[in-house]
Amino acid sequence: MKVIADQELENTVLQMDSHHFENCTITQCVLVFSGGDFSWTNCKFVNCQIRFVGAAGKTINFLKHFGMVPQAPKTAEAAGSSSVH
Repeated sequence: MKVIADQELENTVLQMDSHHFENCTITQCVLVFSGGDFSWTNCKFVNCQIRFVGAAGKTINFLKHFGMVPQAPKTAEAAGSSSVH
């Protein structure tokens, strides 16, 4: 597992799988998770988004079909947007 330590990460896309984050501040980042192992110790997350892809994304979709994952409320910006994320 790759270790990322003592970093201030901002406005970037971070692949969570196969990484251990230690003593990091992660601000306005997109955290991408595809189902692999990851960990963190003593980290602070500020205004981050989580994106589930691959197997993790399929698991989320499966759970949505059973009503086990609530739908996020649409914001005014998202309601008028036609882009796919």
